Amino acid sequence: MPVGDRVPDTEHRLEAGVVKLPGAIMQNVTHIAPAVAAFFFTQTIVGFSGAHAPLAYLIGFILVLGLGWCLVQLAQNFPSAGGYFTFASRTLGPSTGFLTGWMFIFYSPIVAGPLVAYLGFIVEGEVTAQYGWTWFHWWMLVVVLIPAIAWAGYRGIAFSVRSIVVVGAIEFLIVLALGLSGLISPGPGGFTFQSFSYGFNPGGLATASGFTLAIVFTVQGLTGWEAAAPLAEETSNPKRNIPLAIMISIAIIGAMLVIVIWGQVIGWGVNDLTKLTTSPELPALVIARRVWGSLWFFALLAMVTSAIGASLACQNVATRMWYGMGRSGVLPSSFAKLDPVRKTPTTAVTAQFVISIVLGLVLPLLLSPTQMFILSLGFVLVIAVIFVYVVANVGVLVYYWRERRKDFNVISHFVLPIGTSAVLLYSLYKSFSPAPASPYNWSPEICAAWFLIGVGVLMYLRSRGGDWFDRAKQIADEDLEMSTGAVSVPESIGL
Repeated sequence: MPVGDRVPDTEHRLEAGVVKLPGAIMQNVTHIAPAVAAFFFTQTIVGFSGAHAPLAYLIGFILVLGLGWCLVQLAQNFPSAGGYFTFASRTLGPSTGFLTGWMFIFYSPIVAGPLVAYLGFIVEGEVTAQYGWTWFHWWMLVVVLIPAIAWAGYRGIAFSVRSIVVVGAIEFLIVLALGLSGLISPGPGGFTFQSFSYGFNPGGLATASGFTLAIVFTVQGLTGWEAAAPLAEETSNPKRNIPLAIMISIAIIGAMLVIVIWGQVIGWGVNDLTKLTTSPELPALVIARRVWGSLWFFALLAMVTSAIGASLACQNVATRMWYGMGRSGVLPSSFAKLDPVRKTPTTAVTAQFVISIVLGLVLPLLLSPTQMFILSLGFVLVIAVIFVYVVANVGVLVYYWRERRKDFNVISHFVLPIGTSAVLLYSLYKSFSPAPASPYNWSPEICAAWFLIGVGVLMYLRSRGGDWFDRAKQIADEDLEMSTGAVSVPESIGL
């Protein structure tokens, strides 16, 4: 039967319509992890760009808006749980789709474990220094939070998204409040708008190359804005709400991060920034103790809620992508298995739980929480996410040039994909030039080895035969059919 006449199989589908626009926005916001982006990398950004770090964030924010617009072109055409796997498969072919999904494993799926372990390390240091609690150790947070995050995944997308909205709102308000508090209560040098002037460089910290690199790092820090895309099948009116969620979340978090980095620069003191870059403690916590006094722990609470929200959001992304790949036949069919009541991909959630435990407990014990965090999320993830983003950008250009030539727009479908890809590739070059210290310098080799393993798996799949690409295309067509109203699907009440 032709695709246009086929009635899509809804019995084995994720629950449609359960995620509304606010929930999709918060899925993106928490995946970005505002507290992590705003607090964990302040010393690096200020070390590169000095007092005009807010200007670097502003420019990076504008670049990410262009990057988001590129993904919108695919999200509105292929609303599917497969996410980047489906996007790449439909635009560039099955082999590229598989390798994109393969490299994506070094993106969202690896976040929760190292992030929670590193957060536990920070909490351990703070409660020891401030309260003398020598009994608390970083791994205790891992053994509590990782199972709780998996449990939320088993409960279903409605529960997970509601949890994200709660912890994300707490995180967002605290982070923004600290940024505003720094502006209201400035450190040495007082309040100034000159942080948005390239020529403002007290202490001589910034250089031209450093400022460029700071912009590159802000682009990387804003990654995660696309996290609602794999929830398309569970989102009401996905052709409208997923693109809106992408652009709104970038606008909200981009503007907030500009304010917060500005607030930290002013709150620390523009005349004393050399001490910020060498502070043994996160500048955000130092500023919080100065401006909030005994309520400083709210800054630490924002980091905890950020880790929870980001882990939940990453779990949603990873499990829906694996579900899409299992449904297409690329992964074992068990990955497409859904709980009959909650309609959640249980095998995929279990796989995500195992990965999080290994990366959040086993490997940090062998290295350290800090080394594991920087290696996995600071370097390996950067390589993987740049690969995925560039493939998607190429997919935009190819799809509109080959299949929708009459809709081809030079700005949206050529300038932005090529321009933002160039920025990403430059950021990759600068991240490893010069090469970082060991073990971080092994990141390219780790990713290259993983890619080659993926090529081997792909060759096996191709030799085995099968119609997994055709099935992926048919599923994308079904998703498009359902999203345009060709199939009546009742909407659930939810965020």
